[in-house]
Amino acid sequence: MATGRRRRTPAAGGGRRMAAMYGVLGAVLMGSAVIPAHADGSTPSPSAKNPSPTVPDVEAGTGPSASGTVESLTSRSLSFTTEGTITTLKVKAGQKVEKGDVLAQVDSTEAVESRSAAYASYLAASETLEESESGSEGYRKAYASYVKARNTYRKAQRAVDGTKIVAPFAGTVTALDAEAGQSVSRGATVLTLTDLSALQVSADFTEADIVKLNNGQKATVTFGALNTTVQGSVSSVSPVPVTSESSGSGAGGGMQQSSTQVVRYTVLISLADLPATVRAGQAVTVEVQV
Repeated sequence: MATGRRRRTPAAGGGRRMAAMYGVLGAVLMGSAVIPAHADGSTPSPSAKNPSPTVPDVEAGTGPSASGTVESLTSRSLSFTTEGTITTLKVKAGQKVEKGDVLAQVDSTEAVESRSAAYASYLAASETLEESESGSEGYRKAYASYVKARNTYRKAQRAVDGTKIVAPFAGTVTALDAEAGQSVSRGATVLTLTDLSALQVSADFTEADIVKLNNGQKATVTFGALNTTVQGSVSSVSPVPVTSESSGSGAGGGMQQSSTQVVRYTVLISLADLPATVRAGQAVTVEVQV
C-alpha cells in the first residue's frame, strides 16, 4: 500500500555528504589564508619579501709586478788610500762592528817616516816665519815656505791615516776581498760594510709599467725562500732607465730575425715589519697596487 513518503536513495544521501565535506575543506583552506588583523582592528597591507641580492666577490686586479732584491740603505766598499801590504785584518765576513773601529791596516813604516820628515820641515818653516820681519821681502818668502811645508805635512798625515780602514758607521762586514799579507793598491776594495738594520727592495719594472707607479703607492713583497709576504710602499721611482734588454726571434739559415728592446726602470720599495731571517741579497717578487 502506498504511503505518500518518498524514499531517499543512497545516491542522494552520498551527494549531500560529499558536498558537506568539500564545504568543510574549503573553510579550512580559506581560514589558513586569512590575514591577521592589527590590535586596532586594521588589516595590514601585504608586502612581498625582497631578499638582499647576493653580491659576488670581486676579484682584485693584479698590479704591475717585477722581480727584485733586498738591499741595504747604507752599504759601502772600503779601501786603503795608501798602497801597501796588509799587515792586519781584524774582521771576518758576518762580523758586526761599531763606528770608529779599525778594521784593517797596511804596513805604515814608509808613511810614518815621510810624515816625520814633513813635520820637521813644517816646524823649521814656522820658526823662520816667526823670526822674519812682518812686511819685508824675507817675510813673504818665509810665509810661502811655511805654507808649502804645512801642506806637505798635512798630506803626509793623510797618507798615514790612509794605512788604516776605519768603520764609517756601525754595521756588518758582508764581504771580504783581501787577506793579511796581500799587497793592495790605493783604492782597491778590501771589504764591504753594510747596515743590515735598514733594508729596502730594489726592483726593475718595464717602461710599460713604470708610467703607473708613483711614490707612496702600496706594495706587496713576497720572499719566496721564506714563504713570507710583507707590506711596503714605493719610496723612489727612477726617472731614467737603468737596464735595457733585447729579446729576439727567428732562426739562422737565411731566415729573418727580429728583436725587441725592453727598457727597465729601478723602483725602490721601503718595507714595514721584516721577518728576522731576511738578509740583504735575497730575491723577492714585488707587486704594486695601482
